[in-house]
Amino acid sequence: MQIAQLKGKTSRIQRGYPDETIELVVNLNLDPRKQGQSLRGTVELPHGRGKTGETTVVVFTQDEELQEIAKQNGAKLVGADSLIDELVNGTLPVDSFQVALATPDIVPLLTKKGAARILGPRGRMPNTKVGTLFNTADELIKALENHLLSKSVSYRTEKEGIVHVPVGKGSFGSKMLLDNIGAVMKAISNAKPESYGKKKKKSSSSAKSQPKYMLKATLASTQSKGGVRVDLRTLDPTSAFFLTDLDPLKKNN
Repeated sequence: MQIAQLKGKTSRIQRGYPDETIELVVNLNLDPRKQGQSLRGTVELPHGRGKTGETTVVVFTQDEELQEIAKQNGAKLVGADSLIDELVNGTLPVDSFQVALATPDIVPLLTKKGAARILGPRGRMPNTKVGTLFNTADELIKALENHLLSKSVSYRTEKEGIVHVPVGKGSFGSKMLLDNIGAVMKAISNAKPESYGKKKKKSSSSAKSQPKYMLKATLASTQSKGGVRVDLRTLDPTSAFFLTDLDPLKKNN
């Protein structure tokens, strides 16, 4: 895992460098254009991202009691019909918030009034798969708190099968960063589709082993010019070397 590299980020903070965001970049053997290979989800980081108060959350629900609770717990805006109208007519710019949470009762209205066409392309349409659509008030409020504390982070595969996920700040130190990295990798591992691969399978009479799911991984920081290559065995939750400190490998086999 090149823990020495992570420890180096902490020492940079102590010497007066900016508190850099650390990002995990994983190249997966996925083709998002193929059915079932476009991964999206939300991960709860044990130690958050270190950006408390910078996430703006909007809550869509027809439950007036839940609206009041959400507002008291830090949601920027809450509502139903009128709030959707503001989004559709542009009074509420979609780029003015990062997360939209909702209850199932509001989804038909979001679709009927055209809000889904605005939220969807930006990845903000409430959805159970990405952890933004909830059946109970308690679940929604817990998610709201996690987003406001920057504990929840969303991920999705880009067109080349690459996933970028912020996993904390340089000031966190190696232990907290590893905890967050572990949570992200468990989520990505659990989301592995049954069928994957960027290349077409060649027909053969002999059985072949399953292709690799993870192809490459790096850790990068805000001020760095390039990422640090990570041994894939230390990122695989099924490996005995998961989150261990291994010497850099010449190649990931």
